[in-house]
Amino acid sequence: MTRQAQIYKSAILLLGLALAARMSITASGGNDRLFLAYLGLTVVTSLLRLGVPTAAGTISIGFVFILAGLAQLSLGQTVTIGITGTIIHHLRDTKARIDWLAAAFQAAVVVLGIAAAQFAFVHIRLLLPEGGLAAALPLAGTVLFLVTAFPLAAATALKERELLRRVWHNRFLWSLPYYLAGAALAGLLVAVARLPLWQAALIILPLLLLVYRAYGLQIDALARERLHAEELATLQLSMVEALALTVESKEMKAVDSLHRMAAYAVHLGRELGLKEPELRSLRTAAVLHDIGQVAVPDHIIMKPGRLTPEEYERLKVHPDVGGDIIERASFPYAVAPIVRAHHEHWDGSGYPLGLKGNQIPLEARVLAAVDTFVALRSERHYRRALPTEKAMAIVRREAGRVLDPDVVAALDRIYQVLDDEEKMAPNPSEHRVAIKDGQLQTIPEPAEATPAFLATIAAARQEEQSLLEFTQILGSSLNLHETLSAISRRFRRQIPFDTLVLYLCKEQRLEASFIDGENFTLFSGLSIAKGEGLSAGVAERRKPLLNGDPATEPFGGRSPEKAARLRSAMAVPLEGPHGVVGVLTFYAEKREAFTQSQLGLLLALTPKLAVTVENSLRFKQAENQASFDFLTGLPNAGSLFLHLQNELSRSARNDSELAVLVCDLDGFKQVNDRFGHLIGNDLLKAVAAGFKDTCREYDFVARLGGDEFVIVLPGATDEAVKTRRKRFSDMVEKAAFDLCTERVASLSVGVAFFPADGRSAEELLAKADGLMYQDKSERKALRTGMAPQAAHS
Repeated sequence: MTRQAQIYKSAILLLGLALAARMSITASGGNDRLFLAYLGLTVVTSLLRLGVPTAAGTISIGFVFILAGLAQLSLGQTVTIGITGTIIHHLRDTKARIDWLAAAFQAAVVVLGIAAAQFAFVHIRLLLPEGGLAAALPLAGTVLFLVTAFPLAAATALKERELLRRVWHNRFLWSLPYYLAGAALAGLLVAVARLPLWQAALIILPLLLLVYRAYGLQIDALARERLHAEELATLQLSMVEALALTVESKEMKAVDSLHRMAAYAVHLGRELGLKEPELRSLRTAAVLHDIGQVAVPDHIIMKPGRLTPEEYERLKVHPDVGGDIIERASFPYAVAPIVRAHHEHWDGSGYPLGLKGNQIPLEARVLAAVDTFVALRSERHYRRALPTEKAMAIVRREAGRVLDPDVVAALDRIYQVLDDEEKMAPNPSEHRVAIKDGQLQTIPEPAEATPAFLATIAAARQEEQSLLEFTQILGSSLNLHETLSAISRRFRRQIPFDTLVLYLCKEQRLEASFIDGENFTLFSGLSIAKGEGLSAGVAERRKPLLNGDPATEPFGGRSPEKAARLRSAMAVPLEGPHGVVGVLTFYAEKREAFTQSQLGLLLALTPKLAVTVENSLRFKQAENQASFDFLTGLPNAGSLFLHLQNELSRSARNDSELAVLVCDLDGFKQVNDRFGHLIGNDLLKAVAAGFKDTCREYDFVARLGGDEFVIVLPGATDEAVKTRRKRFSDMVEKAAFDLCTERVASLSVGVAFFPADGRSAEELLAKADGLMYQDKSERKALRTGMAPQAAHS
């Protein structure tokens, strides 16, 4: 009960007690026999619950005997009849603990009514001495109705925060004709009072039964009409909630936040003195406040990071769109203005209209505060839920800037109570909201699983969002390893795998090209012939496989313990425009680990993934062609300069030596002229392979062009280089002899050392190149018998 209602009831009660005391002092006379008869009839009718139902109690049909008592009994006896009937009627209607204050209030109202009716009755009789009874009783009945019904209507309006006019019209005014009929019946009682009792009973009892029946039918009709109206209102609320749940079911956690937000908004509205119609508007707006987000793409709503200015502008349309949608629903109370304004800020910096201060509807200010508080305390896809105290501290900081300071102060007063009630109460999704006795009420329902339709909608939204995120990852890089690493991390959120393997098709085999998770050593370097095992079978049949047996994979006896732990596998073929490019296989140690919905997600993604794999392979091939020599497979001149620059920087940091060898084939033109260019090409490939085999893993061999090669030897000393030169020369001569069966080719070498011969790539290559030509000249002179200096000139 509100404070205003308590003050009002207390004032009526004191006035009624004062009048009752005055009447008991001044009253005298009366007909005791008739008083006892009327008192008995009043008790019987009160026990039969003949009365007008109201939120503050019921008005007993004993008013008939009150009106008759005005003409035949003393004022004290009449007041006693009225008070007795009212209290008995109240006690019969009370099912729980008796509210003695309410009973006393109703009795006081009856005392006021009797006093006013008696005043009207006496003065009409004085004005009309002859035949005044016919006019006095209807007037007294009307006055009795007005003076008793109006205080009760006012008390109901204060209690329910409802409009007095609406309460008066809907719940009280209809009973005025019955009071007029009761006045006629009271006149009949006065007329037959002179007759013997049995004759009076024959006249009066049928009339009482008739009034009782008509009165009861009217009450039943009103009760049915009110129940029907409450059912329609409850149905409307249920439809609103179902619509909001459909919109909010992107995440199932948002559904509970929606229930919590509606409950908090109503509690805060009551704390701020909002009336019942305003609370209904507020609750409906709380449920539907984000319905306009249907006009905002999911990738913006579900974005984990900060929105860009363009994305934020697109998000700002949702209050206006939501208001337009709600206006078409034609709610019987104002909801659209609340939804439109719930993102307006107290300082005018909000949207969509930039309203400021009290220009913003109070309900929208309440909704904004609750929305901020609940959002901070709820899990989001971009952050974890905050503790209650920390969330409230942030809300306090926003007071005066974003939020109404008075609303924040009211929330500060009750948020602990709301939090305690939430912890003690069952899950909010196990309740439904209904309209009962003109008020919003939360009705518990048996706990049951989340409705299937919400889970289905949430799953569809999540799959759509996942596909969007996967698509963004697939388009972010042409490096296959980087792309697959990011994809694998994203897969782990939705698919419970232990190992993920991408097999790429190479000629007639599948090769494990990317491995993530456990069992790396089991799959590393695995090469499977097409048609053998689970993954190769998927590639051959071009059909996905769900929860297959990993034991069918041809592991070749490697790590049998690890292979035995794998219990289920899910594989999908990656089909591009030119056929199957590979197979993506998930392995798990749990049986039946994968579901049909997870397979559906993969099948939706594999066309894009297949294209990405093909593009990455083409890019790798183009990158190799740009960086490597097509004939020998060695790095080309461009790669050489990049690598040499890096090695020089590393040697400078470590203060270590570096040897650069420039090598040239002597007699290569003769090979081409005598044996043909194909043999010449074979010789170049054989020499390139020989260089790679003779060098260490961290040495670098490149083809500079034609029959020239460059070898970078980190940390090599002069003695080590001399040994290498001998090996290289022997290798070249042997390769040429194997191909041509003659000693037709040899090797000239020039060596430059860092830092002794230069500090840059250009200096070292120039120095080594000059020494290589000097070596070539000397070798030529030795073969022709010329002096080395003349040959070099």
